[in-house]
Amino acid sequence: GDGARLIHDCQSSDLTISQFLNLRSIDLAPFGFMMDVFHFGGSYLSLAISLPIKRAKEMTTGHIIELEAIFESERPLKTLARLNIKHGPNVEQIIREFSQAEKLCSVGFDLGYLMLNENRIKEVWLDLIFEAPQMNQIKIRDLTFYRRPRAEF
Repeated sequence: GDGARLIHDCQSSDLTISQFLNLRSIDLAPFGFMMDVFHFGGSYLSLAISLPIKRAKEMTTGHIIELEAIFESERPLKTLARLNIKHGPNVEQIIREFSQAEKLCSVGFDLGYLMLNENRIKEVWLDLIFEAPQMNQIKIRDLTFYRRPRAEF
């Protein structure tokens, strides 16, 4: 759809992307996303996913954004999640690394540490950054975002 973009700096690559049907009983999403990466000569490969602007404008520094993901890859793959929040002309970013040992991974983004102008939020997106993706098949079976309030003591 319009909310996802594949971004890289590779001049010459062998890369295919496809959608597949999730048939397992534990899969909540009806479809998954798959990349077959063969030759890749670039320095980064990123899947950028836009979050709905209506929900993005409701974010405050009093929230924690959680991301749960179900990944599979043929070989171990270092994967980073970067939350980007554009407010006015500025973009705040938080980067977290997913555990390579688990298929079901979770990362949290605490917005309380950002210098965020909550009234000027224009766009929020997530970058899934795959390091050294060559000769690997990467499946994203599900991505779930949720927001919760920070605890106040």
